Amino acid sequence: MARAIAKLIWDFDFVTSLVDFYAFRKKGGATPDELEQRINQAVSGRIRRSWDESRVFAYVQKHEFEALLFSNPSCFGAVIDLPANALDALREIRRRFATPEDINDSPATAPSKRIKELIPRYVKRVHGPDLAMETGLARIRQECARFNQWLTRLESLGG
Repeated sequence: MARAIAKLIWDFDFVTSLVDFYAFRKKGGATPDELEQRINQAVSGRIRRSWDESRVFAYVQKHEFEALLFSNPSCFGAVIDLPANALDALREIRRRFATPEDINDSPATAPSKRIKELIPRYVKRVHGPDLAMETGLARIRQECARFNQWLTRLESLGG
């Protein structure tokens, strides 16, 4: 593993990750920021020679990808046939949280599980990308500050 990481670092200008915080094993009481630091330190410890630490950085998605889809619940109806009252329920879920990135109370209420409960026909790998496209990156960035910060950092690397 250490060799694979080292190879990645030398073969590419930059390396980043997108890791799901909620499902992260052995996180203990760590925050997403603390986990990013731990990942960065672990990578640094595996690199056996001097390197530019700004070239490799972790990003920990506060909750799963589907949280981002709550940036504009109205888009669900454009992508999939909704059961009665599903759109109102999706909007209510979004309303109860400060940002879409905060939607997750327990394993039973993860964003994808909330969606699946309201829209049984929802298929993560099929509808998720379509919903993200329909919502648009600008809206997701506007609603999800942490995700936006990561994208801003990626964009700044383009030089």
